[in-house]
Amino acid sequence: MFLVLLKYRSLDKIDALLDQHYANPDGAFAKRLVRIAGRLEPRTGGLMVLDGTREEVERAVACDPFVTSGAATAEIIEFVPTRQISAPVSGS
Repeated sequence: MFLVLLKYRSLDKIDALLDQHYANPDGAFAKRLVRIAGRLEPRTGGLMVLDGTREEVERAVACDPFVTSGAATAEIIEFVPTRQISAPVSGS
């Protein structure tokens, strides 16, 4: 499993690319790799938890419009899940 940490460089570019980010046919959403995703608060980036092979994740991230445009950088971190709760816990 992978955590992808996106760091935004330009919010104006990010806002302009949101639809392309979600609709990217070769991206993580279309490939059904995303388990959960969201933006950071304050809005300096985003994160995605992806389930797939390293190759699938790297390929999906490399073609993301946020990354290809230079509007964001991406860090891919592999982790091994060892514990899980059965229901989401709300923090707000």
